[in-house]
Amino acid sequence: MILTLLSHQWKSFWRRRSAGRNLALQLLFGFMILYLLGCALFLGFALKHLLQQLLPHQDIIDTFCSFILYYFGIDIILRLAMQELPVLTVTPYLSQNIRRRQLVSFLNIRSLFHFFNFLPLILFFPFIFTVILPVYGWPTTIAFTIAILSLTAFNHFLLLYIKRKLIINSWWLIGFIGLLLVFCILDRMKILPVRNISTTVFTRCLHLPWLVVVPILAAMLAFVVNRRMLLRNLYVEEIRSAQKSRRSLDYAWLRHWGAVGELMALDFRLIARNRRPRSVVLIAVAFLMYGFIFYQPRNLDPMRFGLMLFCGLFMTGLFLINYGRWGFAWQSGHFDGLLASNLSVEEYIRGKATLYTLGTTLAFIITTAYGFIDRRIVPIEAAAWLYNIGVTVPLSLWASMFNSRAIDIDKSAMFNYQGTGGAEMLYSVIVFLSPFAIYLPVSLVFNSWTGIAAIAAAGAIGLLFRGRLIVLLKKEFYKRKYLMLQGFREK
Repeated sequence: MILTLLSHQWKSFWRRRSAGRNLALQLLFGFMILYLLGCALFLGFALKHLLQQLLPHQDIIDTFCSFILYYFGIDIILRLAMQELPVLTVTPYLSQNIRRRQLVSFLNIRSLFHFFNFLPLILFFPFIFTVILPVYGWPTTIAFTIAILSLTAFNHFLLLYIKRKLIINSWWLIGFIGLLLVFCILDRMKILPVRNISTTVFTRCLHLPWLVVVPILAAMLAFVVNRRMLLRNLYVEEIRSAQKSRRSLDYAWLRHWGAVGELMALDFRLIARNRRPRSVVLIAVAFLMYGFIFYQPRNLDPMRFGLMLFCGLFMTGLFLINYGRWGFAWQSGHFDGLLASNLSVEEYIRGKATLYTLGTTLAFIITTAYGFIDRRIVPIEAAAWLYNIGVTVPLSLWASMFNSRAIDIDKSAMFNYQGTGGAEMLYSVIVFLSPFAIYLPVSLVFNSWTGIAAIAAAGAIGLLFRGRLIVLLKKEFYKRKYLMLQGFREK
């Protein structure tokens, strides 16, 4: 059965209208992953010398053990931001004579082939077999290796469970990020020092190999919980105990903006009534707390301008990037009706741009509270805000015209992953890296504050020419609208 499902996935990939573009993106990401794994392999063999230089007066194995929990903590944060759920169109199979357990097993097995699951093998194994093996022997080395693999599996299935719960209830994300922040604060206050705990736990595993049972049980528990959740929710239609009546939301204050305000109200209602766009907004709100992680004394004295600029761009622009990359696809279900109506395309695009500007401005207003930590944070965030509303807004509108994958937001929240692909991830990377193409040359020639001023100037120029940019976007919309219509009709 697994081979049959893999065959269907293969045929689905090659029979898509955008198979050529997807193949090129897959090859690009494949080369990037191979490069990163090669760097990790080099770092794995150099880890012994790096640890000796970092802490020359401490035992190298104790030093290695002290950083393991830090690695898996960072790993779980990166998985939250970058690891995608395994995509399988299961609805057609549920009406066939196929056991749901087989579909769930296929999803879990397929999800294991991920970059984050191979990274600890390449990064840790050279150190384990060149340093730990000669000292502790094969039985202890094998037990220690199993512990690393078990923690990797635990992180993997835990994040799959949390992300699936997030699709059903978006407040899970806020709770999970809040828990991570609590651990960070406790570590900073030395109440729950992660490094000391990591050293104690893993050195004890080296002296008592039978303790490997603990991470094995943790990985099994995460797997079982994730599997049970899939079995309970894998149905053709989502079971609801009661139908909830939807109240029409009236945004009277938007009427003063005319047709642009009515189009913004359409997006507000879409966010309020549907789980997927609402979860995107809640993610952006939750990540506003990331300033507590970045704005630490070690980054502020001396000021690490590049990191501070990235943090400002990230916090003020996450709503714009996450929601904006599917700008027109959110209305894919009624896109034909929008274009058939007496709708001005320029007003339609202007409504999207105003919505993105409003969301980015609200994020900036909230994050100015970090100025109480250090007043230098405020001008950096102001420059990031200007760049986002002046440059990233039109860039997002332009990029979303090339996304012709439909998003059916009326379907069940579970397994609703339409509209996602490699192009969207590549767009996010470009958006985050493009401001540094301005900042780095200017800061190297002059100084860091001049580079920040150049970022703000680029955003101000974008705002000054926004009217002209919207006219250019309208022309591009007319070129792309039939391709978008064709893609949105493919369910």
